[in-house]
Amino acid sequence: MAEAGLHNVSFTQSDVNQIASDKPFDAAVGRFILMFLPDPLAVLRSLFQLVRSGGVLASENSFAPFLVLSARLPLWSASASLIFETLQRSGANMEMGLALYRMFPEAGLPLPAMHMEMLLGSDPEFIRWMYDTLCSLRPQVQQAGLSLEKLGDFNTLQERLQDEVTASNNVVTWPAYVRVWARKPTSEASH
Repeated sequence: MAEAGLHNVSFTQSDVNQIASDKPFDAAVGRFILMFLPDPLAVLRSLFQLVRSGGVLASENSFAPFLVLSARLPLWSASASLIFETLQRSGANMEMGLALYRMFPEAGLPLPAMHMEMLLGSDPEFIRWMYDTLCSLRPQVQQAGLSLEKLGDFNTLQERLQDEVTASNNVVTWPAYVRVWARKPTSEASH
């Protein structure tokens, strides 16, 4: 930030459950964090206390559209389902983005504004995301008692995913990004 000439910006690195500050934050921004926390509501409440009148922004995901839109391609669908099942068995809330609509008021925030966006593609870099995600999740797949067998030879998975998408003459999607935001009221009495 200093190199960019922005001297009014600072960063703090902390466990989201243990943020301590004597100055209020202008905003709290998170991405793919709350879905992995055991008590996301407590974190939202804590963040609400740390943010000055202004805003709180949380960006999470939704897997439901991803799974539905993947169903037409068997290998892509099996890969998407395995990612979903692995993360869900690890305790992740796979629909946290949509759950934030009810959680914001429970945390003391106003009803949030929401926006959903899905990336679409068919090029090799886009397809590689699926393979790379499965590579990184392999230990968790085994821990969860799931099997990679339905995906066939894992060494050729990336190429077979690309072949399937190319043969479909269409695009595939990633999980939906759900942007959720609300402004903290200017006075405690107004919320």
